[in-house]
Amino acid sequence: MRGAVRQIGRDGPVAFWEPEVEIAIAGVNLDFITVTAVVDTAFTGALALPSRIVQELGLTYQDERLVRLAAGTSRVRIYGAAVSWFGRPRAVPVHETDDKPLIGNMLLNNCRLAIDFREGGDVTIQPLQ
Repeated sequence: MRGAVRQIGRDGPVAFWEPEVEIAIAGVNLDFITVTAVVDTAFTGALALPSRIVQELGLTYQDERLVRLAAGTSRVRIYGAAVSWFGRPRAVPVHETDDKPLIGNMLLNNCRLAIDFREGGDVTIQPLQ
């Protein structure tokens, strides 16, 4: 899986970057949509999606959990989804969010992640053998 690094801001000479990859997510009709997601190694879940994408896909509600965020704790709704991960379907929990799509550590488990932190730099996720 490959993606690219995108600059999201700047504070004087310091640039802020986000590594992004595309991921295909199946809706209730098993139709896949592809979204661009930020690779967030501070996120311990599998996938976080904005409410509008959760609704568009018609994902099935599973649970509500208390999660720890940088700004404190919050209650988050969890939905079930399937993603195409290295060409194979994989069931994952989805955290509903008001922010951008995120790929977290649960999906990155047993993978090699390489990021060239510069504008347009390569983002590569590969399964470990």
